[in-house]
Amino acid sequence: MIRVVLFLIASYAFTMVIIPFFLSLLMDAQCLRKNYRDESIPVCMGLIFVPATVFIVFLSVIFVGKGNINQLLILLVGALSMGLAGLVDDLLGNRSVSGLKGHLKAMLHGKLTTGGFKAAFGGVIALLVSMLHGYSPLNIFINTLLVALFTNFINLLDLRPGRAIKGFSISALFILFFTFSPVHHLFLVALLGSALAYFPYDLKAKAMMGDTGSNILGISLGIASIYSGFAVRVGFLCFLIAIHLYAEKYSLTTSIEKNKLLRYIDSLGR
Repeated sequence: MIRVVLFLIASYAFTMVIIPFFLSLLMDAQCLRKNYRDESIPVCMGLIFVPATVFIVFLSVIFVGKGNINQLLILLVGALSMGLAGLVDDLLGNRSVSGLKGHLKAMLHGKLTTGGFKAAFGGVIALLVSMLHGYSPLNIFINTLLVALFTNFINLLDLRPGRAIKGFSISALFILFFTFSPVHHLFLVALLGSALAYFPYDLKAKAMMGDTGSNILGISLGIASIYSGFAVRVGFLCFLIAIHLYAEKYSLTTSIEKNKLLRYIDSLGR
């Protein structure tokens, strides 16, 4: 328990220290984008989760030991790879094509969008992570979908200030309850501390973490989730498939605004 609290506080403090540096960096580089209020704010603030992830792995090596180095490296490579894919989409993305179906259609017509690249690259990373985790072909199939869909799930939520962090936090608490891997338990707790440090900036629309951040948070959830029991993983997968199918047809923002409880949670703190 002491180690859990230590990881949470250390990651929170580390992220609080680096946030002003990254805000200044992005503003000096004019890395800005208009949000839903038509205000220009720094984008790609999810970059803070890159050093935060490295810091968490560093802490894990010191306090958990090198015996779990393979699991830590999978987490590190997965998070940094998807962070890179998100950064490409944040900086070069063409918003004329939207939705997973739209990006896949464009690829079938010989046009590579940054969203299509992110989806294809993310799928390969998810498969690689699942194969490294091992077990039967069925488990590899389920785990690949979990990692890929959890990654995109946080991206789907990142349309209003604070929504993605709230979604990540709630999802992390569920996964923490079910995961049986101490390494991934500590990693998620620490990443939650980092996300909470950034939360006020996102909630008050002072910065936008972009796909860079949502990808790192999402894939971390996905990787941790595969260390749960079979029935739990199937439950997670059913939820993710349902939410993605729904999002292809309907607006999540409109649906949230029509539901009193979801609207209350979504607007809390703004």
